[in-house]
Amino acid sequence: MSIIKKLEEQTNFNSSEIELANYILKNKEKILEMSVQELAQNTYTSTSTIVRLCRKIGLKGYKHFKIKLSADLQKVYENISDIDANFPFTDDDSYMEISKKIYELTNESLYQTYQLFSSELIEESIQMMQNANRIGIFADGDTHIRALGFQNRMMKINANILLSPIPNESTQLALTFGEEDCAIVISYSGENKNTLRMVEILKNNNCKMITISAHPDSHIGKISDIVLPLPRKESQSIKFSTFASQVAIEYVLNVLYSCWFVADYDKNQKTRIKAETTLLDTRY
Repeated sequence: MSIIKKLEEQTNFNSSEIELANYILKNKEKILEMSVQELAQNTYTSTSTIVRLCRKIGLKGYKHFKIKLSADLQKVYENISDIDANFPFTDDDSYMEISKKIYELTNESLYQTYQLFSSELIEESIQMMQNANRIGIFADGDTHIRALGFQNRMMKINANILLSPIPNESTQLALTFGEEDCAIVISYSGENKNTLRMVEILKNNNCKMITISAHPDSHIGKISDIVLPLPRKESQSIKFSTFASQVAIEYVLNVLYSCWFVADYDKNQKTRIKAETTLLDTRY
C-alpha cells in the first residue's frame, strides 16, 4: 500500500497524528523540501510525533518517509489519465497534481482534435476562404477571445478577417455578408441562440459557412457548408471552465492560419517578416 493511501486511511492514528497526516496530504510537494524540524514547527507538533507517525505507517524515520513519498507522488503523476474535462481537479489535489491534470487534458484534447481532421476538410476550408470576397469570423463568449487571436495572426500577413469588436453586435456584421463571402462560425454546442441567429442570417444571404463545432448534427452544423469537428469532452451545461474546448478551438484556428500561410508561403513569409521588422523599429 502506498504511503499516501496509509495517510488517508489513518488507521490507529491519535488526534495529533491525524492532524499531521492531513497537513501532509494537503502539502505533499512542500513536505519534500521540509526538514523534520520545519514540519514540526508548521504543524505545531514535535519531531518525535513525526517519527512516531513514520514508524506507524511502516517506515524507519522521516528521511525514509520523504523518499517513499517522492516515489508515490511520481506514480500518481504518471497514472493520471481519463481526466474529466468538466471537473478536471478537486479540492484535494495538490498544485502539482492540478498542473499534471491540466497538462494531460490539454494534450488529450489536442490529439483527439487532430484525429478528427482530414486533409479533405482542411483543403475545402482553405479553398472556400481563398475564393471569398470577404471572410468574417463569428463567435460568442469565451470563443470570441480565440477568434480575436485568429484575426490578429491573419492581419499580420495582410489577410483581412472581419470580426465585430463588440460580441453582441455580430448580428449586424452578419447582415452585410452575402453569397461571395465566407463566414467562420465557432460554436461548441452548435445550439447557442445568439450564434444560431447569426447563422440563419448568413444562410438566408447565401453566405458560405465553415463551422467549428463538437456537434455536426446540431442546428448550426446542419446548415453549414463545412464542419470542422471538435472532440465532445465537455458538458453543454455544468463545468469548472472550458479548458478542453478552448484548446481545441485555438488548435483548429491555428491550423487554418498555418495552411493559409503555406498556400502562398513566400509572399506571407515576407509580409510577416516586414511586419515584425517594422514593429521592432518602432519599439527602439
